[in-house]
Amino acid sequence: MMTALTRTTRKRALPAHTKETLVHQSSPPAALTATKISSAAAPVPTSDPAYIRSSPWMTFQVPRSELDLSTTLKCGQSFRWQRSHRELSSGAFSQPLFSCILNHKLWCLEETEDGFRYRTYRSSPLSSAGSTPSQQAPEVTDQEIQEDKAFLHDYLQLHVPLTKLYEKWSAKDLNFKAKAPLFPGVRILRQDPVENLICFICSSNNNIGRISQMATKISKEYGSPITVPADDISDVPRTFYGFPTIEALAQDGVEDTLRTLGFGYRAKYIAQTAKKIQAMDNGLEWLMSLRNMSYEDAHVALLTLQGVGPKVADCICLMSLDKHNTIPVDTHVWQIAVRDYKFRFEGKAPKTISPAIYKAVGKHFADIFGDYAGWGHSVLFAADLKTIEGRVKVEEGADVKTEDLSVKVKVKTEIKEEKTDFPQIKVEASGETFPRLERHSSTMSVNQELAGIHLEDTSNTASHENEPGQGARRRQPKRRRQ
Repeated sequence: MMTALTRTTRKRALPAHTKETLVHQSSPPAALTATKISSAAAPVPTSDPAYIRSSPWMTFQVPRSELDLSTTLKCGQSFRWQRSHRELSSGAFSQPLFSCILNHKLWCLEETEDGFRYRTYRSSPLSSAGSTPSQQAPEVTDQEIQEDKAFLHDYLQLHVPLTKLYEKWSAKDLNFKAKAPLFPGVRILRQDPVENLICFICSSNNNIGRISQMATKISKEYGSPITVPADDISDVPRTFYGFPTIEALAQDGVEDTLRTLGFGYRAKYIAQTAKKIQAMDNGLEWLMSLRNMSYEDAHVALLTLQGVGPKVADCICLMSLDKHNTIPVDTHVWQIAVRDYKFRFEGKAPKTISPAIYKAVGKHFADIFGDYAGWGHSVLFAADLKTIEGRVKVEEGADVKTEDLSVKVKVKTEIKEEKTDFPQIKVEASGETFPRLERHSSTMSVNQELAGIHLEDTSNTASHENEPGQGARRRQPKRRRQ
């Protein structure tokens, strides 16, 4: 039991739905085992506190080839995971800690040498029942610990044998083979369809930095908070916000509020979509039922919602509706196809994404990666993001250029183990050409990164832009005064 700072829930936030999503119960492989490693001490409650409970730290033993947390959580599929560091007594900085409220609990995840560890924070039933300091909040039970483990196993989809898939894709695709050693363990998250839907409505003509800002703003405005005290995850008390419910977003005035928060035309789409789902009989159950439909039927159903085009529908199908072979095609994926795969449509390199080109690019990657095509293409997407930096250093003077992918690839990797986010990897050319590996430069200083400051990336390489039928809104350059 832990004490949290007293905080009044924002008036726009509504109680979360009591009906929870069913968790896919699949037995984890033998290598993926959870171990209880410590128990959190319970501080003495202060006067009139609101109680929260924390679980002990638990570990998942999973190799980096099966899961790279840093890349998976920050590669443009989920937008609310907060990354933070703490300065240690030695003067060094801790491994990154990733925090986010999911399923009405705050989750804190941290990578370890043989996997990752995690703990949860949840509101005590006593805190909503007018408890007094003399009352004791119940400890997290063994059943709750097992439920947490099952939820996280499902969210990270650890039942999918990623190492074997990488081997299969590398044997079939030379471009993937060149990049796979540098970007292991990139998984598709199994997200809540409500959050996934609303966030990707925000993705239209947008980039990862701004989508993340919007997800934070809408959560602070309409989500329910959890405030945790200073402990081993933070030197100071911190407040986190859950993603709002459909009921909260269906209230009157949401569109106007979101416009004042900078959502632009997306505010109307979010409000109308929330109201449409809320007005349905069992609207949430309808949205969840799309997991059991075919890809074609689920895709068509999503297109009936405001602000959902083909690309947004495909993102939702892949990231929350279990359609693993779905290929969302935006300008970034299209550029990968043209640049790295010499993709041609009717003999030409297309300059815009028409519906026909959208389908052709999706089929191109589906033919390469098969049943888990969406997972394979997401590795290539992550490999090109400017937000995933420091992975690839091309030796100066090497003849590195894009050539026809029929050329054999020979890549030498040298891994130096350090306590950094990622291993330092050196790529050397050995007289043979191989697909170009971009070197990315960072605009974020070390101090800004460690302070948790997220700078907006306005480049197209980290964007979710230009669906078929949606023209990009471009700002005209200002004229200079004569």
